[in-house]
Formats: sequence, structure tokens, C-alpha cells
Amino acid sequence: MSVALVVSFYAYTDEELAMLWNQVGDIEIGPITTTVEPTPEPSAYPSPGVFHPLVASSDPSLESASLPNDFVWGIAASSYQIEGAAKDEGKGPSIWDLLAHRNYGSVSDNSTGDIVGSHYWLYKQDFARLAKLGVPYFSPSFSWPRFFPFGNGPLNQEGVKHYDDVIANMVSNGIKPAVTLFHWALFNSYGAWTDPKIIDDFFNYAKFVITRYDAYVPIWYTFNEPQYCNWQYQYYPAGNNKGIYPAYHNITGGLSARIACSHYTILAHAKVAKWYHEEFKGRGRITFKNSGNYYEGNSTSTEDLDAVARNYEFVLGWFNGCWRDGDYSPMIKETLGSLLPNFTQAEKDLIKGSCDFFAIDAYTGYLATAVSGGSAACAANSSHPAFPECASSSSLAADGFPLGPSADNEMSWLYSTPVGIRRFLNVITKDLFPTVPDIVVSEFGFAEPFEGQQTKLENILWDLRRSDYYQGFLDNILLAKTVDRVNVTGIFAWSIFDNFEWFSGNQVKFGVQYLNATSMERVPKASLFQMLNWFKTKGGATHPGVGGNATAAR
Repeated sequence: MSVALVVSFYAYTDEELAMLWNQVGDIEIGPITTTVEPTPEPSAYPSPGVFHPLVASSDPSLESASLPNDFVWGIAASSYQIEGAAKDEGKGPSIWDLLAHRNYGSVSDNSTGDIVGSHYWLYKQDFARLAKLGVPYFSPSFSWPRFFPFGNGPLNQEGVKHYDDVIANMVSNGIKPAVTLFHWALFNSYGAWTDPKIIDDFFNYAKFVITRYDAYVPIWYTFNEPQYCNWQYQYYPAGNNKGIYPAYHNITGGLSARIACSHYTILAHAKVAKWYHEEFKGRGRITFKNSGNYYEGNSTSTEDLDAVARNYEFVLGWFNGCWRDGDYSPMIKETLGSLLPNFTQAEKDLIKGSCDFFAIDAYTGYLATAVSGGSAACAANSSHPAFPECASSSSLAADGFPLGPSADNEMSWLYSTPVGIRRFLNVITKDLFPTVPDIVVSEFGFAEPFEGQQTKLENILWDLRRSDYYQGFLDNILLAKTVDRVNVTGIFAWSIFDNFEWFSGNQVKFGVQYLNATSMERVPKASLFQMLNWFKTKGGATHPGVGGNATAAR
């Protein structure tokens, strides 16, 4: 395969945009190619409960526990994973358009995000559904290349018009937006997150979007999971030998890509946050969404406890100087040494205090274990396979029994560990970052085992393991709030319907609604009713029209 064209600057012509799309290849067109006006939602939805009830709480102490009326809750999703319409209405290609099409075999089922749920065309119906079900918040991401097809330069007015209507429709349906500005979707035209130019390009994009919509958006996330620099970005296939796109700055992936991506992401977030509060005087709150999971020592040995600390530091500590002094921690500096760029004092001042609250996408828990030979020897050897974390983890208990029920085989990292989320919220706010004023679980969810292999709807809708996961996670988050006094202020479930799950493609299902990939119909699963029933019982924010909404056929 030939590599992508090296472009250091653009004239921003239609011909150049066409060349970028030519590098991606043919785009699949879905059954819907224009915005659809919503049809009336049913007065009731088929739901569980005839012969099998919803999953009950395992903790009787929660029977009288409740949430305050300002507790934020809703459902989350991201643009590339649900929108489809990959090339429509002036959009530029994102890095995932390129990866899914050109790096054949990297996505396990060779699927793409070309169509998925066609939310780009069906957003009005999706919002009508959420409103009818009484969901008060929706947390989408916006597509950077829909606003700026080249990542910078001229605006795409069709994209602006589309998101204008997305926001207007959410508001008219009584749904409050919690918007993510970057969820891994930008074309790698000049090196992107390996080039400092990305800081100003992201700032200009964020400034435009926030300025336009801040009056309607109470929560802004600059980035979804900057930790993706570690477990995704560093594995992107850059360089002529890999044949996808050029190795800008001679960075072909690996640790150098991870470090550059992390460094510029931290600075880009901080620049936007400072502008938002000090210059723009924004009405809402701003932070970024962390990716992280709970770690507990496999034993009480010094080595295993050190593994806990290192796992946390290289996942969360790396990016969260905003809660400390604005700098990288001594552990990060000592391990990476000269590989790590330095922040200037002005940059540290910019980073410190740049998050209004802590947001965590928390899905599971692990037992941390020491690496063979010890962490000190590993940290002194950059060629060690465990470098730089120099710590390991397991989803098995010390006796070999799984920590919880497993998710789909494609998600080998994911087990249902509800007790872990309670402990994790305590660790984040009391041990790791005690200056955090409040914390939001900005994503949690579960991939029902083998759901993608089912062919009959009746075998899909009763997603029992996901329902059990939801009940357990929600109960333990409530315990963290009411018993442990952790100031948890919000929860978002992932995802609104079955979506494109990155390298696992469309075969893995996280949705609380089934997606018919042919008709684009969405059908609520048991897990959706599990969540809705939980909030109906425990409280939290309410949708303004919830009093007249039916959620079940019984």
C-alpha cells in the first residue's frame, strides 16, 4: 500500500479535500442519506418483568438511600462510533476513517464507522426517544473534521448548521448536553498529536465550538480519555514500512508517539480551560474525561503495592498535574528521564487548576502485581517489555478465580467488578488527588458476551449480564456517595445504542439499545430499563417532561 500524501500546508481547496478522501478509499453509503424528521414515540415500550424481574440490589442498606435533584445522569456516545455519514456534507476524513479503511485487518471484523447507526441523520429520533424515556442528559462528542475538514483553515458551514440543529434539538427535547470536543477523530495531516502546532489548532476549534454553544452546554469535556495516547495512539501505523500515513518528525509510533501525544494534549486542554474561565467567562464547567480502572494489590507485599502505585501513576497521574502542581510527577520524570519533555513554569501555571471537576471513564477493576525482577530494574531499562509502567495486573484473584463475570471475548480486559468502582472513587478523591472537589463517572458500560453473534432479537434484548453490571455499579457508586461521602455528582452510561467499538469493530455490543444495522431501528434492552428503574427509585436529575413519559409496556 502507498502511504498518505505528505502535506505541511493547505490551500484548502475542494481538490485537496478530495485527495485526502482518496487516501481513505471508497466510503460505504447507508440506507439513510438525509435528515429524518422524528415520528411519534410509542406510549410504552416492550420491557422485562413478566417471568423474570429486573436485577435486584444486593445491598439492603440502600433501600432508603437517594440522590439529590441536581445529580447529573444520562447516556454517552461519540461521533465516529454512532454518526455514520462519514463523507457527507463537507466533512473531512478523520484518522479513524483512514485506519478502518487502509489498515485492513486492524479492526477485528473489518468493519468501519461509515454507517453504524446513522445518528448524523437520525439524531432527531434519537433525542425524541431519550426525552420519552426521561433521560435528562446526553453526552455526545462533536466531530472536529465536520467543523474544520482540514483540522484548521476555513469552516465547513454544513457541519456548523448540522451541530446547530443537534444542540437546538437536544434543548427543545429537554435534554442537557455534556459535550466532548475530541474523541480520537482528526486526520493526521501534519503529525497531529506529535506536533506542537496541534495545540493552537485544537484551541481554535474548541474556541469556535464553545463560543457558539456555551449558553446551552453546562458541561464541556475537552478530551475523551487522553490516556488513549498510551493504549491506542502509540499503535497507529505511521511510517512507510507500515503504509498508512507518514512518520512525521520521524515518530513511527511507540513510546515517542505516546509521550508527544500526551504532552501536547495536556497543554491543549490547559490552554482551552484558561481561556474558557479567564477570558471567555464561560457559564459551565470544563475538564477532560480520564480513562482508568481500579487497582488493588494482589497481596500486601511491598512489591505488589508498588505495582498499584505505578499503575495509577502511569494511567492517571501522567495527565492530572491539574490537581497537583501542574508538572509531571517525580515517578514519571525519574522513569522517563530525558525522553520526557519539560514544562516551562508558565506551562505548569497554565496546567495547574485547569480542571473544574474530575471525570473518570471507569469500567472494571484489577489486581496489581509486580513485574519479574522488580520495578526498579525495569524502570532503569527502557527496552524492558513492561517499560515504563513496570507493573502488571490481572483479572484473576490470587487463587485463580476470576474477579467477576467476563464480558465479550473481544473485550478480554473487561470483567464485572462492581465493588471496585466504589473503592476507586475513594482512591481518586482521597488518596491520588485530594484537591478534587467532585467527581463524575463519565462512562461505564459492559459488552454482553456473544451478543454480536446472536441473530434473533429475542435472544439479544434480555442482556442479563449487562443488567447485573449496571445494578451493581450504580449501587456501589451510591454507596461511595452516601456512606463514604465521596462527592460523586454524575453518572453516564455507555452507550446509547450498539456502536463501532474501535479495533473490535461492530461485532462488540455496548449499547443499551439494540441497533438493526439494516433498518437502523433502535430497540431498548433490559439494561436500559435497569438503569431507568434505578434512577426512578433513587432520584437524581429529572427530565422536564418525565411525568408524562411511559418507559415500559407494563
